[in-house]
Amino acid sequence: MSDPKKIPDNIFGKLLALLFLKSAPEDLPYSPRLTFQLVAVYLFSGIVVLQTTLAPDDMYAGILLGVLVQYVFTYVVLLALNKAARLMQTFAALIGVSLLFNLLSWPVFSILADNSASESLMSTMSLMFLLLISWEVLVKAHIFKHALEMKMFAALALSFSLFFISLTLSQLLLPVETAS
Repeated sequence: MSDPKKIPDNIFGKLLALLFLKSAPEDLPYSPRLTFQLVAVYLFSGIVVLQTTLAPDDMYAGILLGVLVQYVFTYVVLLALNKAARLMQTFAALIGVSLLFNLLSWPVFSILADNSASESLMSTMSLMFLLLISWEVLVKAHIFKHALEMKMFAALALSFSLFFISLTLSQLLLPVETAS
């Protein structure tokens, strides 16, 4: 018998399949516990990944803001389109892929935070970061497409909206301090 407190093994496979647009949010189980576990692991992954690039207060606030924005945005969109019953699986899919993108971006952030890295390596990592962001926007559009039963173009608009709302709020609420 499996331990109900453990994240099921097939969840990782389903999240990986989401990264390659091979599954959809409805392939995840409807489980508040799973969603909470994914949020907890996402928060931990954010701390691990961002610890080299941000001050602790900004890091914690930024990670929490990211979860809150994704949840509220998803809830409002699903509610507006009369699909609120899909919140748990949609949010689990979004936060699960965000977790995987955190892990994928870890080496990129590590190199970008290294002041001794060569300029060409920094340029390559900046391009890699842009590619990861683009891929994440695409995957989240795929999730919205399935959750909301809409065309990909509209789903991309939602995904870009989520990205820009997250970016704008983080810059407004957590301004980057410049060295004087």
